[in-house]
Amino acid sequence: MNPGISVIVCCYNSSERLPETIKYLALQQVAVKWEVIIVDNASTDGTTAIATAEWKKYNLTNVPFSVVNQPVAGLSHARDMGLSYARYEYLLFCDDDNWLCDDYVGRCFKIMNSDSRIGVLGGCGLIEAEQPALMSEELLKFTTVWGPQTWAADSHWVYGAGSVYRKSILLELKNVNWRQVTTGRIGKKLLSGEDVEICLMNYLMGYKIIADDNLRFKHFVPLKRQNIDYILKVAFWLNYSSALLNGYFALVNNKQPIEQIINHDLLSAAKSLAKFTGSLFYQRAIKFQAISIEQKISYYQKLGQLKSLLTNRQLIKDQYQHIKQLLKTVKTAQAFTSH
Repeated sequence: MNPGISVIVCCYNSSERLPETIKYLALQQVAVKWEVIIVDNASTDGTTAIATAEWKKYNLTNVPFSVVNQPVAGLSHARDMGLSYARYEYLLFCDDDNWLCDDYVGRCFKIMNSDSRIGVLGGCGLIEAEQPALMSEELLKFTTVWGPQTWAADSHWVYGAGSVYRKSILLELKNVNWRQVTTGRIGKKLLSGEDVEICLMNYLMGYKIIADDNLRFKHFVPLKRQNIDYILKVAFWLNYSSALLNGYFALVNNKQPIEQIINHDLLSAAKSLAKFTGSLFYQRAIKFQAISIEQKISYYQKLGQLKSLLTNRQLIKDQYQHIKQLLKTVKTAQAFTSH
């Protein structure tokens, strides 16, 4: 293990967002070894050149900085590339719209280094909307991840923005050919859940998933994401992606068999969507009442879940079996768990 922290920023057409993100990285007060890796994931807007030029402004010659290219689109591929280039044990995945408080990197190292059983560490995002904001603060919360992650210890996952992982664990999973069922965002396709999947796998291997509210960062929301169409897309894809992880949830909660779980969830999702659609029709066509934004969000959430369960039944079952087999061979899982 090489003690230190590698900050990995995965980018797709990030030239407009990177300058501020890099500024906050340059302002970090860090007393341990660290580095910054920018992964250009098939960008077409000069992301690489912008990243290099921005970092040079701060003349931080004592902090290694590199830009690597990943031509295969998809966040999981970009993170895998960052993993292969990282020199330190702790990997901090900073999104291209995350503005880390100046003690963030140092705090992450201290927390991870204090307990070898911590597999994943999450922070606390604060929404920073580009001004003038086009929607209310309540609606802005639907555009991105934010806030204290009070569920981390009991639900065993944290959101990916600002999260920290152990390189040794990820390399071990790579060496045993662990394949993720989630891919992360690919272009305009807002698939997600890859961060939750890594957390759940860490937990099944016997590691703790925690969050610390003192790890604060601003999560920038640009004007182009401050619209209802974007919110509805996020609502759909978040729930679509979550359903892909049903195999993990079954193992975490010790529920079997997976076939019954999928059938139950599919029937429940279909009934819920049908009932909700009927109520919306009655509200609009019979009572002549407008459908609220919150109702539209709920509709797309239900639709995303049902679409995923209908489309990915076999994929979910295959992933369930894949995880069960891997847990028999992964060394840390054998040491820490009875799965």
